[in-house]
Amino acid sequence: MKIVKSKINRMFNEQIASVGIRVLETVKQSSAEEAKKSLYVDQLTAVTYRFQKAIEPDDKLEKAAIKELFKSRKNSYLNIYDMAYGLTISRDAADKAAAVRIFSVLNKYGTKKFWGIRQSALTQRYAAFIETLQQPEFAADIERLKMTDLVAELKDAHEAYEKKYQEWGNQKSQRTPSAAMRWEMNNALKVVADEIEYLSKKYQTEAYVTLWKNIEQRFAEVYVTAPGSTLKESSTPATVPAQNSSVGS
Repeated sequence: MKIVKSKINRMFNEQIASVGIRVLETVKQSSAEEAKKSLYVDQLTAVTYRFQKAIEPDDKLEKAAIKELFKSRKNSYLNIYDMAYGLTISRDAADKAAAVRIFSVLNKYGTKKFWGIRQSALTQRYAAFIETLQQPEFAADIERLKMTDLVAELKDAHEAYEKKYQEWGNQKSQRTPSAAMRWEMNNALKVVADEIEYLSKKYQTEAYVTLWKNIEQRFAEVYVTAPGSTLKESSTPATVPAQNSSVGS
């Protein structure tokens, strides 16, 4: 049992979720009726379900929607940037002066497409542009250059992206298994293994002895690197013992 517990601690999240499912299925298919009614098995069932939900991959449609909103915000900004830049060489002196003032805000960071800037840092920049352009001293310039709708579009695009991104982040934080959830999963699996091993030794019936052997097999089917060691790139399947194959890992 000591080896099994050590293995549980070293499993990746996907591995331990798979083993949890297989252990529950093994108990369900056994003839050890008392084990099926165990409160520990019920506990493992509930924890495994929650853990599975926690490690589900991101929703591709959700990520695509966020990406589209990010692109929309960028395009709204570029529309204002290009228009202001073009008007800085206007023949109309008043238009040119207004455009220069607006462009000084947009060119504050010295770049049009923010090359080399982390995506997470862009929120602060867009927010700064919008806040500045909405200040009273730029109202006349924005109106003269007929940019009122464009600034409003950028503001709406920015807020829509931020709202969607934060909602996604909140959902992701709830799905990502915390250290506490991983400990709960580890413990639930260890307790079930402990109980079945104990009952197999206590009663020594064919049902429990067979069930414990099958439970041990569920763990043996998953390869887990030994503590302090790493797999070499040159390793081949032949170097891994049959009972430790990577199937299901």
